Amino acid sequence: MLPFQYETHWVYKTAQITRVGWFLFHLLFVVVFLKPFPLYWLLMALFFSAFLIPQWSRGQVNSTRGLNYPMLEFIFSGLFLVVGSFLLGKYSSFLAYPSLCAGIYSRPGKERWFLWAGFSIVPFLTYLALGMDQIGMGVIEGLFFFGIGISIAKVLETEKKTQILLDENRRQNHLLEEYAKQIEKVTLLEERNRLARDLHDTVGHTFTSVIMGLDAVSFLLDASPQKAKEQVNRLSDVMRRSLEETRTYIHQISPQEEKEDLTSRLKNVAQEFALNTKIELIFKSFGTPETISFHGDTTLIRCLQEALTNAVRHGHANEITVTLNQEASQVVLTIKDDGIGFKAETYGFGLTGMKERLEALQGGLKIESKGQEGTVITCFLPVRVERIWEENEENDKSIDCG
Repeated sequence: MLPFQYETHWVYKTAQITRVGWFLFHLLFVVVFLKPFPLYWLLMALFFSAFLIPQWSRGQVNSTRGLNYPMLEFIFSGLFLVVGSFLLGKYSSFLAYPSLCAGIYSRPGKERWFLWAGFSIVPFLTYLALGMDQIGMGVIEGLFFFGIGISIAKVLETEKKTQILLDENRRQNHLLEEYAKQIEKVTLLEERNRLARDLHDTVGHTFTSVIMGLDAVSFLLDASPQKAKEQVNRLSDVMRRSLEETRTYIHQISPQEEKEDLTSRLKNVAQEFALNTKIELIFKSFGTPETISFHGDTTLIRCLQEALTNAVRHGHANEITVTLNQEASQVVLTIKDDGIGFKAETYGFGLTGMKERLEALQGGLKIESKGQEGTVITCFLPVRVERIWEENEENDKSIDCG
């Protein structure tokens, strides 16, 4: 039991204040009725011991060192009751409130049962000193009031556990909020990187096609104005489509899936690039076309665009062979050119974007290149993972929220 000024809960404070009043009342009783007795000073010493030693023991409820408050209350208050009742010759109700406070401050476990038995035995010891005339009141005081104290203690323990759970929930909610903020930041960064890669792939691919097409137009203006005009119209159409696609990325509008299968879409990209750049391009396809998610289709298309652009812009290739091999477990896209190649696998912004796109879908990127011997870029995606992505997209209802 802690001193009043150290108590925090209103129940403990109320118990302390009431205990002080209880002892003051009995102090007045002792001074008025027991002063003529020869052992009066001994009785006063026991009284103040019963009041002060438990009160100022500073024994915590969960203390494991020495005697705690309930045990001190049992010893000193019980001793005062036995001696005082013996000197007075009558039974006193002094033990009622000390046993109640002891029950309030008792700690869970076997100790409560021992104390309960002890507070029930003290009145019997008192009646043994006085005689067994009025045993009923002693049973009620020792057993009943300590039981009420235990009930109050259990309520306080439940309240404390509830508060701990609430505090833990608040802490977890705070952590979840912080985690959500971090996820939001990471998502924004990933989305920015994705947009940057998409813009780099589409704009770079388109600009390379248009620039090379315009170079061809400059030679056709004098030799064949009609063909030059047709070439300009085609390049104009390419720029319009690229502009619409760029607007789609900027406004975060996910384009609808095409009705064409992956083979047709890749072939159209390759043929359009060959038409605009005037290079020789061979497209081959093997295996039964597999239906994969839009993410997988888009990733392979962006990889093809980036590989074709690099082959012409950096590798100065004249002939490119594109092979799509659709197996049961994976889709493999290979782009082989006869350009100048490069000595080391240097991953620039475009190649890094290709690699990250493929790895995000559990795929991979392989580059084989030697100086003056061309370059072979292999992109592969596992079909099983792609199907899982598609199932998750169909089951994700959060897209329709808000």
